[in-house]
Amino acid sequence: MSAFLFSILSVFAWSSQPPALYENGTPPVIKSGDPYDNGYTEQRFDEVLNHLLRIYKPIIQSQGGIFKIRRDWGDGAVNMWAERHGNDFWLEVPGGMARYHLITEEGFVSSLCHELGHLLGGEPKSGMISYEGQSDYFAGQTCIALVLKDLTPVKATDSDLEVENICHQNLLCERVLKGAKSLTSYYAELEQAPAPRLGTPSTQVVNKTLTSHPPAQCRLDTFFAGYQNRPRPACWYFR
Repeated sequence: MSAFLFSILSVFAWSSQPPALYENGTPPVIKSGDPYDNGYTEQRFDEVLNHLLRIYKPIIQSQGGIFKIRRDWGDGAVNMWAERHGNDFWLEVPGGMARYHLITEEGFVSSLCHELGHLLGGEPKSGMISYEGQSDYFAGQTCIALVLKDLTPVKATDSDLEVENICHQNLLCERVLKGAKSLTSYYAELEQAPAPRLGTPSTQVVNKTLTSHPPAQCRLDTFFAGYQNRPRPACWYFR
């Protein structure tokens, strides 16, 4: 049997009503009244995954691998996994991640790119699987913008002055950073912590590179550092 290597993006989130841990203290409006249904459709879910396959299938093939996605729209898990089975590079993608109320389409793409980072992100890593922080760094540095640039938005992103002041009307930049904030706001919810901000980077300095999930603020810092081609943040990476 080939080695089974996997990464868990996050724990499951199955509360009946998620806590109000948002930037302005007010939860976003959920039209259905269900925090596990943001209105995202199965058709769009498949379109995004097919788009991801078109981009990364030849990239992985150039490395001697085969890119495969297990998709299960009916699975409500707010989660994803990356796996290596020999030369097979797998993503397992439940529909629940795309449908969760904190996850925009750009956040969903950020999540996919994080998982791809486990397979393609390189060092630091364990065996064939890049560490969590490195997977975020890969996602911010290359993957999110690569996927979003040819993916017409399903709808306009909400206004975010912090992002807009950084991006100066560069719409791709806005989508990348808003996507990273969407995803890391979900991580923060799991931690019972405030939503991360680009203007309040983590002050943590590690004395050993983290192999597990860094805190949500550190993860946003890492997406942002990758996007700006800056060094990996000291909140998880030890030089």
